[in-house]
Amino acid sequence: MNYNGLIKGAWSNGIAKKLLILLGLSLVIFVIGVLLGSWVLGEKTLGWKGFLSGYVVFAVLFISVMINVFKNTSESMREGKKHVDVRGHVLVLGAGHQLKSILRALAGDKRPIVVVSRCDIDGHFIHYKKDYENEEDLIFAGALLADQILVIGEDGPERDSRNLHCIEVLRKVCAKSPRDIHCHLLLSEPSSSEILWYLKAPEQNKGHLLVDVFNEYEFMSEQLLVGTDFLPTIRESENERLHVVLIGTGPIAQAVAFAVANICHYPNYSRTGLKTCITFVDEDCEKWVDRLVVSRMGLFRLSKYTYVDANGNKVSHDPETTRGDYLDVEWNFVDAYCEADLARNFIAAVAASPKERLVVCICKEDASKAISTLVHLPRAVYDNADIAVYWREANDDIIKNINESGMYGYVRIMGDIDEMKEFVQSKRVERGQRANYVRERHLNPDTRDTEEKLWYQLSEADKTSAIYCANALPLRKRCFEMTDDDYLLREAEHRRWMMSMLLMGYRSGPTDERTFTRHDIIPFDRLPEDQKSKDSYILENAEYIMNG
Repeated sequence: MNYNGLIKGAWSNGIAKKLLILLGLSLVIFVIGVLLGSWVLGEKTLGWKGFLSGYVVFAVLFISVMINVFKNTSESMREGKKHVDVRGHVLVLGAGHQLKSILRALAGDKRPIVVVSRCDIDGHFIHYKKDYENEEDLIFAGALLADQILVIGEDGPERDSRNLHCIEVLRKVCAKSPRDIHCHLLLSEPSSSEILWYLKAPEQNKGHLLVDVFNEYEFMSEQLLVGTDFLPTIRESENERLHVVLIGTGPIAQAVAFAVANICHYPNYSRTGLKTCITFVDEDCEKWVDRLVVSRMGLFRLSKYTYVDANGNKVSHDPETTRGDYLDVEWNFVDAYCEADLARNFIAAVAASPKERLVVCICKEDASKAISTLVHLPRAVYDNADIAVYWREANDDIIKNINESGMYGYVRIMGDIDEMKEFVQSKRVERGQRANYVRERHLNPDTRDTEEKLWYQLSEADKTSAIYCANALPLRKRCFEMTDDDYLLREAEHRRWMMSMLLMGYRSGPTDERTFTRHDIIPFDRLPEDQKSKDSYILENAEYIMNG
C-alpha cells in the first residue's frame, strides 16, 4: 500500500480531521485520568501513579482510534470509494477469469495493482468499482500514471467488442500523457484478431498507447508448442511425418491447429514429400468445418483436405492451382464423436503406423468431458503418442494422478493456471520485436531506430508475421543440421512464410495489400534466384531472435 496515498486519502475522506478531534478529547481524558488517579490513590500532587493511570487510558483510546482510522481508510481505498494517489502501477481493466492468474503472475512485483471492474471482487489490490470503458473513470483510476495497462475485460459474449472499445477510449486518454504507456489487449475470438490484421498501423506518437494484442487461445497454445519440446523432432534423413489429431473443435482447437501449421515445417519434406497432417475429430462438425474453410479461403484453396462424414464417406479437395501441390500441411476432418468406432479406428491406425509421429491434443472446454476422453483413447495412443489436454481448472491434481498411474502415457497441459504470466511479461512480443528488427536492419542497415520504436510502427498483420517467424525457430533449431549449405533451411523458411501469410488471410495473386494478396506465395523453386536467399538473414540471427 502507498502510505503517502493512504494519508492523503484519510485527509480527503475527512477521517484525519476526525482524528484530530479525537486526539484532543484523548488529551482531555488523559488530564482527567491523571487527576482522578491522584484523587483515588490519595495523592495530593500529581504523582507517578496518577500519571500512569491517565497514560494507560490515553494509550488505549489512541491506539483504538488509530486502528479504526487506518482500517477504514485502507478498506475505502481498496474498494475504490476514494481516490488513491498511486503511480507506476499495473492497471487491470476488467475482472474476467484470467484475473487470478494475472495476480499470481504479479506476485512479488513491487508495483501497486489497480483493478477496474463493476464486479464484486476481493484481493490485495485497489479495486475501483467503475466502468473501464468510461474516459473519466479511466483517468480516475490513474491510466495516465500507470506503468502498464492490461485489458482483459469481463467474461461474456461481448468481451472482445468491449475490450476493443476500451482501447479506443484509452488512446484518447493516453494522448495527454507525456510518455509512452504499454498496454496488452486480450481477445478470445479468432475473428476479432482477423479484423485487426486488415487495419493499417496506427500513428504511435509520443504519449500514445503502445498496444500489443493477444488472442487468449493462440498465445496459450504457443506456451506448449513453442516454449517446450512437446512437438517431435524429425530430421532430414527420417521417413516419418507429424500427424496431429485434435479431439474437439472451436477456438482452442483452431488455435492449436494454426500454431502447428505455422511451426511444423520439417527438413525431410523436400526429399520425401511427407506433409505435416492435422486432423480434427468431433461430432456434428460439418458446419464448423465450412466456417473454418471460408475463413481461410486462400489457405484451403491451395491445400489438400478431406472431410469424412459419420458413415465413413470421404469428400476430398485437391489444390486449385496450376503450380501443383506445394504446401507442406494437409488437413482431415472426421465427423464422429471420439468414442465412435470410426474415430477410434482412425486414431488407432495413425498410432500404429511406422511412418506417423502422432500427437493427440484434447481440446474440450468442459473439464469432465476432457478427462473422460483422455482415459478412453485407443491403447496404442498411450504407447506411441505425445498427449496434451486443454485444462483451465483451479488445480491439476487429476492430471498428476493420471500421469502417476502409468496407464495413460505422459499427459501435458495446455492452458495451465499460470498461463497469464506470458500475457503480463510477453516474451513472445520481445521475440517478435527482435525478428522484425533483424528484418529492418537487413533492409535498411543505416537505421538507428530501436527494436521497440520499429515495432510500434507496424500494422497488426506485420507484428503477427514477425511473431510467427520467431515462434518457428526453436523447433527448426532441433530438426535442422547447421551446415554450410543452407538450402534446406531457406526452403523450409519459405514454406513457413507462405503458411503464415495464408493463416493470416492472405491469398496467392498479384501483390496488393488492399486485397491481402501476395505474388510470392509460390513454390520455392519458382522464386527468382535473388529471392531464394531473402530469408538468410533470419537464419543467421536465429539465436538472437530466440534468446536476445
